[in-house]
Amino acid sequence: MMSNFRDDMCVVLYHPMRQINIASTVRAMKNSGFRRLRLVNPREYAPEQIEQVAHRSQDVVDAIEVYPDLWSALHDITWVVGTTARHRDTPQPPRELRTAVPDIVAKATTGARVALLFGPEDNGLQQAELDACQEFITIATDPSYASLNLAQAVLLVCYELHMAEPPQRPAPKITYPPAPVARIDEFVQTLEQALREIDFFKSPSAHAKMRSLRSLTHRAQPNAREIMLLQAICREAIKYIRTLRAPQTPQE
Repeated sequence: MMSNFRDDMCVVLYHPMRQINIASTVRAMKNSGFRRLRLVNPREYAPEQIEQVAHRSQDVVDAIEVYPDLWSALHDITWVVGTTARHRDTPQPPRELRTAVPDIVAKATTGARVALLFGPEDNGLQQAELDACQEFITIATDPSYASLNLAQAVLLVCYELHMAEPPQRPAPKITYPPAPVARIDEFVQTLEQALREIDFFKSPSAHAKMRSLRSLTHRAQPNAREIMLLQAICREAIKYIRTLRAPQTPQE
């Protein structure tokens, strides 16, 4: 019997501002069969009050994890799905939720640790948080009033995943686990360091170029072994370049 693919997924609320939305998120997750919630730097958080809104949800509440920043919250995550209405801030256009669901389920059933990332109530995910995502989804709403409450957005996403049909046959497990997004971020930083060593950036567009390279790496979906190899290559290149630049000791 296949395990529940939702067991390999978690909901991540980035900097939630109101306790009521955390509690309502727990209720939405409980309704949809999700059990793992991570909070990043919540402004209000009183776990003992959550059951006032989300009755009989102590199992979810007890499993909530709180992190100081986004990268630590994603330390073991290998596929991040960002929710956004900001079409111009993403490397590729967001997909409509219902269209994206089968692919998200496929990821979760092939060994990927999937995070569903939601932004704060006032402005949603900004560019820095979207850069941590490999996939982007948007929820179809009336264009004249597109704004959704945070917990409403969580409920809609979790419900669509709850209603999704899992594959009839278990997909083959990958030989090597996919690289966690935190490891990919480390590689991108090392790559940027190597590129600066060779004076690659000839204009102030370094940030835009690195965003493109990060997006390319995400699309390639390297596994943990491959990202370690790429990072080792960059480190060796940096060491070699610095050796060439070092003053040569005169030979007697």
